[in-house]
Amino acid sequence: MAEDVLLYRTRSYLKKFFGGRDRLYPFMELNTTDMLVWGPHEFIDKVDVTYVFGSQTDTGSITGTVASTVNGICRLTTTAENDKYVGIYPNQDGSLEGAAFKGNNSCVVWARVAMDQVDTSKVEVGFTDSDSDAGAVNDLSGETNTANDCAVWCYDTDDSGALFWQGVHSKDTQTATKVEPAKHVPGAGTYEWLGVALNGDKVKFMHMDSAGTPDYESAWQASGITGGDSLVPWIFVQARDGTGVLLDIDYWIAWQRRVTTDD
Repeated sequence: MAEDVLLYRTRSYLKKFFGGRDRLYPFMELNTTDMLVWGPHEFIDKVDVTYVFGSQTDTGSITGTVASTVNGICRLTTTAENDKYVGIYPNQDGSLEGAAFKGNNSCVVWARVAMDQVDTSKVEVGFTDSDSDAGAVNDLSGETNTANDCAVWCYDTDDSGALFWQGVHSKDTQTATKVEPAKHVPGAGTYEWLGVALNGDKVKFMHMDSAGTPDYESAWQASGITGGDSLVPWIFVQARDGTGVLLDIDYWIAWQRRVTTDD
């Protein structure tokens, strides 16, 4: 007689099977029906960006799958004019159709990205509350946001001082709070992993090198975002000083629990 097939793909059944939580539990949890997983998007197969993604562009373009590239990539291309931009997010044809994510549901987003040049460019990766902004961050140096609620990694050559990736977040305000590791300087054509995690109103920023080795994880930032607000995963690139920039996305994924309670 055949052995019984798995009947429940739930977190509670997983804990029952393991006799509680163990070190494998966080990885196995992603395979349960209690988790919402968007993606992963790896861009190997031809991607129709007008169906899968929405975009916020100012004369830029999106190539859903760039032919003959290692691993497959999606490319965001700005024109060679100052402050022209391209943003991408889930879904389209209606404001915030893809706003399925909330901090109260412990959402996480990761992307592996690379710029073709890092001398005159701005890039954002994370979560934001609007898909129609010309960037979630307005002025990195002046610590102001366009979004009211966001948590994004941001690199901007218009920033003052040394240039590196900075975590930027805000909670129901356009005044930005920054997390500045002062250690991650992007290189032209070099991929890196950027991650943002939310837990209620708390925000955490994570970074991995090109090979996927974790090399930074911030402390949880209290009162960092409004946990009940609807958010979209967000990737954005903007030209600076009249020089165009290409942003390549190799991998993009987001997940969260379907309910706010942690059983």
